[in-house]
Amino acid sequence: MTQSEAHSISSITPGSRVRDGVAVGERKLRRVSAWLLLFFLLQGELGAVWDREWHAFVGRDQFWTPPHTLIYSCVAGAGLLALAIVLFETVRYRRHVPGVDDSSTMPIFGFFHAPLGFCVLGFGALLALISAPLDNYWHELYGIDIALWAPFHLMGITGGLIGILGMVYVFASEAAIERSEKKPVRRYFGLSTLELGIILTLASFMNFVLTGFLQFPIITIGTLHITTYPLPLVIGGAFCFVAVMRIVQKPGAATFLTLLLVLHTLVVELFVPWAIRASVGQNTALYRIPGKIPSFGWDYALLPFMYIVSSILIDLVAYRMLKRGGTTNNTLPWTAVLGIIITPSTLLLAPLLLRTYTGFAPVFLPEPGIAIPAPQFIVIVTLSISVALIAGAVGALLGADFGDIWRWNRR
Repeated sequence: MTQSEAHSISSITPGSRVRDGVAVGERKLRRVSAWLLLFFLLQGELGAVWDREWHAFVGRDQFWTPPHTLIYSCVAGAGLLALAIVLFETVRYRRHVPGVDDSSTMPIFGFFHAPLGFCVLGFGALLALISAPLDNYWHELYGIDIALWAPFHLMGITGGLIGILGMVYVFASEAAIERSEKKPVRRYFGLSTLELGIILTLASFMNFVLTGFLQFPIITIGTLHITTYPLPLVIGGAFCFVAVMRIVQKPGAATFLTLLLVLHTLVVELFVPWAIRASVGQNTALYRIPGKIPSFGWDYALLPFMYIVSSILIDLVAYRMLKRGGTTNNTLPWTAVLGIIITPSTLLLAPLLLRTYTGFAPVFLPEPGIAIPAPQFIVIVTLSISVALIAGAVGALLGADFGDIWRWNRR
C-alpha cells in the first residue's frame, strides 16, 4: 500500500462518515418534501378547474363546496409543510448541522434560515389562505362572481403563482446541488428525477394559466371587439419554454413539457365533469341552467397542442446551440427574438382549437352587419399583432432570467 493510499484511508474517520450521512439525510429531507409539495400542487390544480366549472354550472351556495375543500386542503398542506421545513432547518442551522449553512439557506427576518424555495412557497400559501375568508366575505356581499378580476380571486391567484414559482426553486436548487456533486444518477428520457420535477411543476404553472385565460377582458375599438386571451397564453408559453431550455440545457425538454401539459389537461377534463356530476347527485344540488350538464370535451383537453410548434422550435434552437457552443444560453436581444419567433404559431393555433369551446375564440369580433373600413382594420390588426409579439419577447426574457437563476441557485 502506498503512502497516499494509507493517508486517504486514514482520513475516512468515523466523524467524517457521520457528517456525510447527515448531509445525505438533508438532501433526502428536501427532495422528499419537494415531491410531497408537487402532490399538493396537482391536487390544487384539479381543485382550481373544478371550482371554476362548479361556479359556472352549479353556483356558490356555501364556502365549503367540494372544490373549495380540495383547494384549501392543498394550500394548507403545502403551507404547513413549508412552515415545518423552515422551522426545522432553522434549528439545524443554529446547531451547525452539515449541509445546512449560509450556502444552502436564506435568512428570513434576521432569525429564520431555510431553503429559498420553501420560503417563497410558504409566503405564497399564506397569501392564498388569507384570501379565502376575504373572498367568502366578498361573495356574501355581492353574490356569485366567477370573474377572474374579483379582488380576492386575484389575491388567491397571486399566492398560487408565487407558490408554484417557489416549488420550482425547491426542485431546481436540489438539481443544481446534484449536478455539482458529479455523481451518476438515474435518468428517464435523458432527465434526472429532479429535472422531471422541474418540468412537471412548470407544466402545472402552464395549466394554471389555462384555468383563467378566457377571463381576460375584451377591448372595444369602435365597432370591433378584440379578445385579449392570447396574451397570457403567449407570455406563459414563452416564459416556461425558455426557462426550461435554460434550466435543463437539453433539446426536447420544451416538447416534453408540452406533452406533459396535454396529460394534465386530459386528466383534468376526465376528472372535473365527473366530479361535478357526482357531487351534484350526492348533495342533491341543482344546476344553474337546467339540462346544462358538464361533460368531457376534446377541445379543452387538446388545447395545449397550440404550443406544439413553439416547443419544437425552441428544441431545434436548443439543439443547434448545444451543438455549436455547448450551452443554450444566449444574449438578451436574441432571447427576445426567440420569443417573437415562437409567438405567431400560438396566435394561429389557439383560436382554431378553441372554436368549438367558446364563442369568443376569434381574436377579432366585429359587430354583426356593420362593415369596418379596411384601413382602420389593418391598423388595428397590425397594432394587436405587435402587442402580442412584444408579449412573447417579454415572456422569453423573463424565462431566461428565471431559468438562469433556477439553474445555478443552490440555496
